[in-house]
Amino acid sequence: MWVGRSSSERKPKRAVPDWVPEPVIDPDIIPEASHGGVSPERSTEGLIDLSLSTNPFGPPPYLESALEDARAEATRYPDRTQKDLAEQIGSRLGLDSEEVIVGGSASELLRAAITAFGMGRSVLLPRFTYEEYNRVAMLARARVGRVPMPGFAFSVPAATKMIREESMVVLPNPGTPFGHCLGKRELQALVEAAEERHAIVLVDESYLPFVEDGESAAGLSPSVVTVFSWSKVLGTPGMPFGHATGHPAVLRGIRTQLLPWSVGAVGRHLALRTLENEKWVRESLEKTRRLSAEVRKRLHATTQANYFAVESVSARKLTQDLRTRGFAVRDLTPLGLPRHVRFGLRDRETTFRFLDVLKSLTRRLKAE
Repeated sequence: MWVGRSSSERKPKRAVPDWVPEPVIDPDIIPEASHGGVSPERSTEGLIDLSLSTNPFGPPPYLESALEDARAEATRYPDRTQKDLAEQIGSRLGLDSEEVIVGGSASELLRAAITAFGMGRSVLLPRFTYEEYNRVAMLARARVGRVPMPGFAFSVPAATKMIREESMVVLPNPGTPFGHCLGKRELQALVEAAEERHAIVLVDESYLPFVEDGESAAGLSPSVVTVFSWSKVLGTPGMPFGHATGHPAVLRGIRTQLLPWSVGAVGRHLALRTLENEKWVRESLEKTRRLSAEVRKRLHATTQANYFAVESVSARKLTQDLRTRGFAVRDLTPLGLPRHVRFGLRDRETTFRFLDVLKSLTRRLKAE
């Protein structure tokens, strides 16, 4: 085997020697974060994957040309700063290039921000949310607090009372898994409370483009950092890329936490092609929002995003039953929601076929 030594003999598992030091952070106390998406090795099951929530009309038609452009740069190290890309993104957002940084993924930028400003400090998270926030905060030895979510919506009044000096609030907007989106007035109240206590508000806006008339917090205050995942909008979760916005002094702290050559040639050229083809982005987002509105009406749902959390008797049982019918959804039991599953969208025909199956199965489970 070219990657290392191999042997035809299977050797017995070696015991851990006494001299191996304990890791700084005990792996047993760090929870694994569950994610949506059917893994490639299981794709042969033929499941229709609604467990992730990306643009159902992606990937974009210019993906092949972006890959060709990236191929031409495969023999060179990427630019570590990606300054030209940050400038182009900044110009679209009405920000200076110093107010934008790019990263290999939104998750990397989130990790870098929490590490830079949450290390050993207080980090507030919504009661129910993306588990990776909690995992990174624990790795940063932060004191994690949970903001109440009455009616499954983030409570701004509760959060403003919980903010500590030089702490951090991590807020997905719209929230996941329930899709509630804070408006400008609510965001302003949260930010003002953070400013008083010299705290950072980290807003994950990865799903904001799917919200009708959603307002970004970018540039709202020096206390605000926004993070954005391009793969959600492009329908390319296997080719991540992200950017963050904030005050240059704050971004400097985040940048020091990023890996070298964070953005590779594929992410770079996919982003550049997207900036040249914004018509496709606008049109596909509009189609997604229309489809979301139809599903919202049918389910009487309150989500403002492109994903839906539905309640049943048992999330595990419903997830299993849906798999037998050919659909993969997200079981929200690991988030502390044992009666809820979440699903995203596919094309209109597939989505409504799924809704018929979902309705039938939830009725049957309720009757059992």
